[in-house]
Amino acid sequence: MKHNIGFVSLEKPKGMNIKINVHWIFKSILTIVYASFIYYESSQDTSSVPLPAYSDKLIHFMVFGFLCLMICWTFSSVTIGNKRIYKIILAIGITSLFGVSDEFHQFFTPHRSVDVFDWMADTAGAVAAGFLWLMITNKFHMKEKLLNVGTTSYQERE
Repeated sequence: MKHNIGFVSLEKPKGMNIKINVHWIFKSILTIVYASFIYYESSQDTSSVPLPAYSDKLIHFMVFGFLCLMICWTFSSVTIGNKRIYKIILAIGITSLFGVSDEFHQFFTPHRSVDVFDWMADTAGAVAAGFLWLMITNKFHMKEKLLNVGTTSYQERE
């Protein structure tokens, strides 16, 4: 049934056409599982684990850098703006915020402490991983463009 009242059309909308990307769901689940693993590990007592001085910062750098890579990988299946850099900046921000929440969570965990330098290592790992992702994807997209240019020029010759 359709009603037209001036400029507004009160037409019953037909079924919504929502396309869910299966790859994005799979990537999201893996990323959430990894983030949950980080949360679980930060809940554990590490007072009995001997670590060399400042090696925990390297661990934070690597663990959160990998989390940022996973978030970038997940975002590679969605469109956010028209530039890839937006997704990378968003992934770095999410990783950094997760690092803050992890440090806040450790405040309530026995035998764990809050350290702003841990968060800085988390964020530094995310930034390094974001740049690594940008370099890898730029190289991939450059190869893709070169292959497309080669294909186009070949077809034009025929």
